[in-house]
Amino acid sequence: MIELMVAISVLLVAVLSTFSTQVTSLNLMNTSRETNTAVSELQTAMEDVVLLGVDSILSRYPADQSLPAYDDRALSAERIIPTYPGVAAGVTPETLPIVLTITWNDFHGRPRSLVLRSMKTR
Repeated sequence: MIELMVAISVLLVAVLSTFSTQVTSLNLMNTSRETNTAVSELQTAMEDVVLLGVDSILSRYPADQSLPAYDDRALSAERIIPTYPGVAAGVTPETLPIVLTITWNDFHGRPRSLVLRSMKTR
């Protein structure tokens, strides 16, 4: 009887360890999927932005305002915000630094963000 109790205890520990590993693996896959989606969204948004001329970028995509086409598009509470570091309001530079920041809530409801940087010249 004691041998049976020990065998069941060992089997129970093994099953619980396997279950824990599976849950962790599922969480990592979800995080990876969301991160890949966010990177894809950022790349698509950056392509939309850099297709325009410098003047058009500043007027069509004002700094610190989300890109409406990407609000809640593929991720929960998704927002993509452009910024133009070092560019004063009303000034059109020869080289425009572009920084896109995506923020969203992950599958656990935690806030996440990623940044993509580029430059546009005349």
